[in-house]
Amino acid sequence: MTRIANSLGILLALAAPFARAQSQSANPAPAAMDQKFDSLFEESHKAGGAVAPANGPTATDGSLPDGHPEVGPETGGPETGADPHAHAGMGSLLPKPGPVPIVPVHDVKALEAVPVLHEGRLKPMITYARHMLLQFSGRTSYQNLSAMQVMAKILFAPETVGDLRIFLINNPEVAEALGVAPEKSRRYSFSQLEKSLPKLQELADKANALQDEKRNLVQKEVLRVFGNLVEFVNLSRTFSFALPNAAYEVQLAETRALLQLKPGQPRYSFWDLMMDAQPIAKVLEGIGNRGEAQRTPMEREIVALSQAMYMNSQTLHPSPFRCFPIPPAMAAAAGVPGWVSPAEIVAVPEELQSFRKELDYWADAAAAYRAGDQAGFSKDAGDYVGAMENRAYEQLSETHFPLEILYQKSEPFYWGLVLYWFALIACFAYFLTRKEWMYKGALWVFLAGYAVHISGIVARILIMKRPPVTSLFETFPFVAAVSILAALFIERINRKKPSRAIGLLSASLLGVVLLSIANRYAAEGDTMKMLVAVLNSNFWLSTHVVCVTIGYSACLLAGAIGHLWLIRALWPATIRGDEASRGEPADGGRGVLGPTGEAGGKSERLKEISKMVYGTLCFGLLFSFIGTVLGGIWADQSWGRFWGWDPKENGALLIVIWCIILLHAKQWGYIRAFGMAQGAVFGAIVVSLAWFGVNLLNVGLHSYGFTTGAATKLFSYIGGELSFMAATAVGVKLGWGSKPRAAKGGLANPPGTRGLPASQPT
Repeated sequence: MTRIANSLGILLALAAPFARAQSQSANPAPAAMDQKFDSLFEESHKAGGAVAPANGPTATDGSLPDGHPEVGPETGGPETGADPHAHAGMGSLLPKPGPVPIVPVHDVKALEAVPVLHEGRLKPMITYARHMLLQFSGRTSYQNLSAMQVMAKILFAPETVGDLRIFLINNPEVAEALGVAPEKSRRYSFSQLEKSLPKLQELADKANALQDEKRNLVQKEVLRVFGNLVEFVNLSRTFSFALPNAAYEVQLAETRALLQLKPGQPRYSFWDLMMDAQPIAKVLEGIGNRGEAQRTPMEREIVALSQAMYMNSQTLHPSPFRCFPIPPAMAAAAGVPGWVSPAEIVAVPEELQSFRKELDYWADAAAAYRAGDQAGFSKDAGDYVGAMENRAYEQLSETHFPLEILYQKSEPFYWGLVLYWFALIACFAYFLTRKEWMYKGALWVFLAGYAVHISGIVARILIMKRPPVTSLFETFPFVAAVSILAALFIERINRKKPSRAIGLLSASLLGVVLLSIANRYAAEGDTMKMLVAVLNSNFWLSTHVVCVTIGYSACLLAGAIGHLWLIRALWPATIRGDEASRGEPADGGRGVLGPTGEAGGKSERLKEISKMVYGTLCFGLLFSFIGTVLGGIWADQSWGRFWGWDPKENGALLIVIWCIILLHAKQWGYIRAFGMAQGAVFGAIVVSLAWFGVNLLNVGLHSYGFTTGAATKLFSYIGGELSFMAATAVGVKLGWGSKPRAAKGGLANPPGTRGLPASQPT
């Protein structure tokens, strides 16, 4: 291996004069254009592999997000409207298809456990692939391809990915500004967008010159799309050194024999030639100062190959696919992360001595993938994973890759959401039919969904080794789990009372709503990131944050039950004449409607539901108060003050104050059941503002939870809730639901029903 490294160094030194002579005779402007775009790798390398997040840049120094290239006419490239990356032998940032058709391998499961360092955390490749496809397209699959299959195409067959419509552009104004016809799916291919890169660069420069809070939605979308295109090009060049290249076409059989290349192969790779660079170095030494006219055909071919190799060696830049561990001391000395990309290893001949075997695995896996050799691909990928398990044993022993792979493939929150939907539908069916088997079916389907839901939370705790409340995304499944548990407790207490199934219905509704929101936030990218410094405390995460989120859960549950109270209060009671005339309840005596028929049962149920609202609010007040006090103590330790009127602190205080107002007003008789239900619904609005609404301000010491694009949805929700409250208030004023209605085939006021207690809310 030392001989290979030395031979390669000699070859590059000998090839440099030939390459410089060739470059002086070429048109420098287009090459400079591509070189400028290549600078994105340098920027990514300096930043330790940082990439532009899906929601736009976070830099505050006025620079583009890490990894953004400079693309535009000012770089010396062609004028706007022409292909900005055209240069000698290359018309696109992606390689052109070669003479040998690519037959990609279908099963890429062998790559799932490949360790990749991304955003400061070692993660299995399946997590990385899903994150990147989510960042690009907002989805975890493309047509019939999984995220892993798409990633394999980008890495091993970049010629085939130009037409994949995986770039999401949310705002049609961005597509129109780029001169691209808007797509109904809002997703575009790299081939569609590549010619517009100069224009996109221009728009990104203008947007980046503004402070983040001054950028409008279109400008933020421009930066997001531009960052994704850059990231895509980064990835497509990860294994360029191991892929067949038009620059390495060998026509002469004697050249193949000299370099010991496989016969019958029209193109070779940089890696094929560098494995035995000594023969090329000897030929270059033998040429000396002889001009091209005095060289043999083989010598001319060798010179052309050496020129291509030299130019290739100068453009081996880092990629974000960091899958090679290097010793910590070496990483610190070089100023790079502890894991580097394959090109960074190949660019330093000395490093080949220790990574030759692993690079061979990747090169062989790439060749097998392109040839459709399933067995060979699986073997080479498996060998690489095994080599990494030995080489990085200490680091990988601290991870839970098998569990994380299972979590990514099983998607517990998605399937939990599906089961909650079925349970919610079954609950509505039960209220319509009053069939016992329907209730039991709804309960068991719901419990199955809850088990899947909890398994996802437990898996995240084990994988990340911290409480499941460290990001905005994580709070949604956790708040859903706590509120559902409280609702199940209520259902258990009231299983034989007239208010039966109210807790189950509330739990199903909260599960559907909160996990739907969670899935929406999951679409923005990786949900298992490293913590910001201020949150890096398992003690305070386990106390303050957990208590606050439990308070959120209880108040949201109270709001959900408050909705049911208001709807039930305005829903007319149903009286069937034959049952009422005998003084029997309309449910056949099962206790659903109460001992005096539907009208009397309705009044009793409303009292039970009102008690649920009151008790749940008491529970929410307790944990919200404790969590707020603990947050003040944490703030005193972290920032040197107990209270600073930060928007997040104010939001937590508002929840406490509103709960106190409601409970005292009820206790002193200022409000009764109707006012309590209305107050609980408004309390859900207060929670939404305190929970993630204040993050829209992007100010204060808690701005690490900042999110974009949620303002419209939040204000729509608030408007809907206020409209609901107004409608129910009008309904009560007009006496809706105070008179019983006749069941189908019955009488509105059958004999014996006069004087039944009205269900007028109190």
